[in-house]
Amino acid sequence: MNKPSSLPLFLSLLLAAAGCGSTAPVETETPVPAQEALRGSRYCEILLGDADLGARSVRIDVYNTQGLNECPEAAWVAVDEAEVKAETMADVVVMNGPRHWMIDSFEGSKVLDPEVRTLGGIEMRKTGTLTVALAEASSKAKPYETRTVRRDTTWGYDAGKTVYELVDPEGAIYDMQSYSVQEVQQDEASLAKLGETLTLPAGWAFRTRVIDEKLEVEAVDGLAVVVQDGFGNTYQRSQQ
Repeated sequence: MNKPSSLPLFLSLLLAAAGCGSTAPVETETPVPAQEALRGSRYCEILLGDADLGARSVRIDVYNTQGLNECPEAAWVAVDEAEVKAETMADVVVMNGPRHWMIDSFEGSKVLDPEVRTLGGIEMRKTGTLTVALAEASSKAKPYETRTVRRDTTWGYDAGKTVYELVDPEGAIYDMQSYSVQEVQQDEASLAKLGETLTLPAGWAFRTRVIDEKLEVEAVDGLAVVVQDGFGNTYQRSQQ
């Protein structure tokens, strides 16, 4: 099949950190990370996309390493996308990672399929699946463009911890749920100066703060609004 040239970019932004959905709500599950030392833990995803030209849609299965391994660097860089594509018979394969969680706990999250599958030599489990219109998959996703995902997960940030936030022109607050090392090399220590390196749209701001009490960022009526910055870090809107 002839796939839209922007499809891999769209898919990689679509479910980054198991949180980026399309502009229309979609059904998905989120991964079940181990609760111990969740903040800072590393994970990777491989997205498998299959197009149905008759239905003008793309089905996407998301496989995640969380709870199985921390996506060893040597194994990740050795993954051959062409081999994964041939093995799985997917129309498109998207590598999403490595990423690191910036949450301390979660509620309401579950694995879609607990069976362990090896993709490119790395053990993963299916943590999400969704179907989007082919026309939508062909559109380009942009940083600082909000998207909505249907889920019931609540992210927890412990009292005394630092949170990293984007604030949009209307004053809505988005808390970082994961950071990426795909675009730039960064770690939690460097996030404090992230605002100095991001190219923010007019009216947007980046800030850090230490919270006095536990912060819970939850979906409202089963819908979560998420956004990514220019480095691929993912944030979810908070009801603060």
